[in-house]
Amino acid sequence: MGVRMAVEKTLLDRGQIALTWFNKYSGIVMRSPHVAMVVDPVEVDELALSEIDAILITHEHYDHLDEGTVIDIQSKSSCQVICDKASCDRLSAAIPKNKLIGANVKDEFQVKDASVIVEKSSHPAEAPLAYLLTSEDGVTLYHTSDSLPFKEMADIGKKYDVDVCLCTVGIAPKATSRTGAEIATLVKPKLAIPYHGEEQKEFAAILAKNSAKIKSHVIKRGETFVYPMERDGR
Repeated sequence: MGVRMAVEKTLLDRGQIALTWFNKYSGIVMRSPHVAMVVDPVEVDELALSEIDAILITHEHYDHLDEGTVIDIQSKSSCQVICDKASCDRLSAAIPKNKLIGANVKDEFQVKDASVIVEKSSHPAEAPLAYLLTSEDGVTLYHTSDSLPFKEMADIGKKYDVDVCLCTVGIAPKATSRTGAEIATLVKPKLAIPYHGEEQKEFAAILAKNSAKIKSHVIKRGETFVYPMERDGR
């Protein structure tokens, strides 16, 4: 059983998303008023994921792909599974063909009224992916998976006007609070959130020093963070 989550009970207004980071890796639930997606469900409380519209998997490593968890969530929710090719191969015998997609970089998908755009990830796996998740109201989350910074991230940030960027700060090879801050500096999101590691405070300090215009927020595992906290005119 993973971290207890209350994300399903969060009431959202239009133009808001709720994020829950549920492990020390890249496990994230993103909810908007009408869509729910989970990325890399490992060490997660499956009871909190009974109403999921899509599972996204970034790559096949143990801290991102738990085959049993994915199979269980999908069978209970009948959700779509979008994943890298290696994970697709591992899941193909258990997930219905019409519910499983092996994705490539630059692929685009609709999940209800939300969109998923697939981008590359600079990480030593077979074919790792990152995802841009845009809610039905146009709020965009850039889930960078385990990625180290690479120069094309600046183009991604400009093209998609990223609202929230998740930045790896540890555990993955060569990933540190400094490389995480470099991701934020390249993407220039409205808000940068450190994850995948324990150097969140260090990340926030480095980003504040090097890129003062980019806001950061440290989220605690298992708690729900709503972005933006308040809507104009409320």
